[in-house]
Amino acid sequence: MIVVPDAGPLIYLGGAGHLDLLRRLYTEVVVPRIVLDEVVVAGAGMTGADAVAAAHWLRIEDVAPDPDLLDVLDRGEAAALPLAARLMATLLVDDSAARAIAGARGIRVVGTIGLLLQAKRREYLTAVGPVIAQMEQLGNVPVRATSRGSRPARWRGRLNKFRAE
Repeated sequence: MIVVPDAGPLIYLGGAGHLDLLRRLYTEVVVPRIVLDEVVVAGAGMTGADAVAAAHWLRIEDVAPDPDLLDVLDRGEAAALPLAARLMATLLVDDSAARAIAGARGIRVVGTIGLLLQAKRREYLTAVGPVIAQMEQLGNVPVRATSRGSRPARWRGRLNKFRAE
């Protein structure tokens, strides 16, 4: 199974030292160059950038963002979405608009927290809560279905549940 991640989950996982979960859960990790540049070039010196830059197992693809998506998504999401569709891959993204569009196009979607839960189910992690806490300490809060960083009220309780695991 192939996964196409957006920048946010790469930053969260890389910053928390769990980027390797991607290659443990998926057979291939394909990153649009725009997303890689967002994390490694524009985000140089920031959380997760070094881990992503050192992940030589990532397959990088040059893909243009879908111009029809640029009104509602950032360039990375607008590139990751059509790439995931072309590869029949899972899209790893937390943004609610990107998730809704992907769902409408029949693209499988998982968020950062969903990925962490998969890792726990497969026993790659003993608990999800400490990883989320670590991400929060770094200033990153992965939230399923975020809308440009907002934290929906329905997820506050679920995040607290995950912290307890």
